[in-house]
Amino acid sequence: MANTKKRPRIDKKNLIIRRMSTYLRTLDHLQNKGVKVISSADLEKIDGVTQSLVRRDFAEFGSFGVRGVGYHVPELREQIARVLGFDRHWKVALIGAGGLGSVLMHSASFKKRNLEVVQIFDHAGVSVGTSIEGIPVHDIANIEQELDASRIDLAIIAVPPPEVQSVIDRLSQLGVRGALYFASRPVRVPENMVVLNMDITVELGVLTYQLQDF
Repeated sequence: MANTKKRPRIDKKNLIIRRMSTYLRTLDHLQNKGVKVISSADLEKIDGVTQSLVRRDFAEFGSFGVRGVGYHVPELREQIARVLGFDRHWKVALIGAGGLGSVLMHSASFKKRNLEVVQIFDHAGVSVGTSIEGIPVHDIANIEQELDASRIDLAIIAVPPPEVQSVIDRLSQLGVRGALYFASRPVRVPENMVVLNMDITVELGVLTYQLQDF
C-alpha cells in the first residue's frame, strides 16, 4: 500500500522568498523587452507557478497590482526589489577570486541588485597584487589587516570547501554580518552572522521533494 502520510511542509517563508526572487528575475527580463503590464496568468506561464500562488505570495507583503488590469511591470519590480532589500546599496567582500569568484565579479546581476564588490581577497598567487575591475586583490592571509568591516555588509565566499569554516569564523570576528558560501558541507554559524549556503545537491533535494506531490 502506498504511504499517503502527508510530508511536513518546507519552511513557507523561505519558499516564498525564493519565488519572489524568481519573479524579480522575470520582471527584469520583461522590463528589458519593454513589457509594461503583466498578469498572474502570464507569470504562471513563465515561472511555472499557479496564478493563485502568485497572488498569495504577493499578498504576504501588501497590495500589488490592480484588479482587472494586472501588474505594472516597473512598479511591481520596484515593490519586489524593496521586499528583498534590493532598494538599498549592499557592499560586498569577495573571498576567493578564482573561477567562480571571477564569474560572480563580472555578473551583470550584481549591479541590477545594488550589490557592489568593494574588496577582494584571494590566496597568494597570480591574482594577489593585481586588480579586478579596478579593485585591488588582497591576500586572504592578511584579511584581518585589510578587510574594512565598516564598509562591508556581506561577504561572498568562493574558496575550496575545507576552507569555508575558517573564513566564516574570521569574518565573524571582524564583525561582518552576513555571508553566502558555495560548498557541499554544513558549517557552524556564528551567533552574530546570517550565513547561507548555495549547494546544488540541496536545491535538487528541494526539487525532488516537491515533485513527489506534484
